[in-house]
Amino acid sequence: MSINKVVKSRANKSTAGFTMAELLAIVLAIGIVSAISFPSWLMFINNYRIKTSIDRVYWATEIAQSNAKRDKVSWQVSIKTVGKTVQLAIHKSEIPPAQVPAGEWQSLEPDIEINIAKNDKGKFETTLLKVDENNKPTDEGKIRRAMFNFQGCPVYSSNNECGLTSLEAKGTFTLSHPNLPSGDRCVIISTLLGHTRMGEKHNKANDKGRYCY
Repeated sequence: MSINKVVKSRANKSTAGFTMAELLAIVLAIGIVSAISFPSWLMFINNYRIKTSIDRVYWATEIAQSNAKRDKVSWQVSIKTVGKTVQLAIHKSEIPPAQVPAGEWQSLEPDIEINIAKNDKGKFETTLLKVDENNKPTDEGKIRRAMFNFQGCPVYSSNNECGLTSLEAKGTFTLSHPNLPSGDRCVIISTLLGHTRMGEKHNKANDKGRYCY
């Protein structure tokens, strides 16, 4: 056999590509790897979304408290659900939520929900005060509010002073994701001086009957 024929034969073999069986095996392998990794990737994304959202709520309360001390007037964080999206706004308490410009409402991550249901202990995981669009406390209110007076203390009414306000000024705000049954995250205003912290869902309820702490 001539050298040219040998070279051509080898070239043809090297450029022949994959057989149909080999291609099917590769596609099958890719499908198996994808099926294994996709749920883990999706869980990672959902955990990121709920953590990012609760971080925003936490920092919103910190900013509202700081603004109240700076301006010597009450500020608040208002949180509501619009359609399937949770939104929050930071504003002076003299401005009711209905008058807050649309551009000042910030949307949290997709698929995040406010946990407003009772748990198996008969307790609500979200206890921040409910108000209406005019900032009036009411059981039918669709907005959750955290208000801070000029000293940075959580208050029920804007003219309340630290330590003289209703205990309803404190509370917990809990977020959930429908695909993360154990992934709840919460912001807790735990003292009358306005100490705020973040918590997460536990397997055992605390002494108040809540799982997010």
